[in-house]
Amino acid sequence: MNTQEIQTLFTYNDWANRRILAAVRGLEAQDFIRDLRTSYSSVRGTLVHVLWAEWLWLQRWQGESPKRVFVTEEFPDAAAIEAAWTALARDQQTFVNNLTDERLKNRISYENRRGERWEYPLVHMMQHLVNHSTYHRGQVVTLLRQLGHTPPATDFLVFLDEAGFPS
Repeated sequence: MNTQEIQTLFTYNDWANRRILAAVRGLEAQDFIRDLRTSYSSVRGTLVHVLWAEWLWLQRWQGESPKRVFVTEEFPDAAAIEAAWTALARDQQTFVNNLTDERLKNRISYENRRGERWEYPLVHMMQHLVNHSTYHRGQVVTLLRQLGHTPPATDFLVFLDEAGFPS
């Protein structure tokens, strides 16, 4: 995967995140925090997990190994999550815009929350982040359906069509 492809992938990830955030804006407060017995309890819990993971990976790519975990209660509503995500997306975009094909091949070492050291090529970490976010966005889609809402399409091909990428 080259720089242009990873930039497209991250543009897609941002597009899909924004679509999901727009969809949850319409939820009643009690539905946003309702425990639906999923991995992260609620729509809010799932979104905070994805936000935290995207923040964590960006920190790791920049040479940090933070141990902090975002607490769901730090984000009382969708607007708080969206504000944090907007700032994070800006930082991600700056990082992605400064990549080179060579830098994507660099191996990055980090220490996880348990103190274990791991190392992977940057490009694989970046692919992992988008895959992780896609997985959990799919959970939010299911939660929205359970709450009686119609979720947005977040398929990669829908993004490509809407963004006018050649097929």
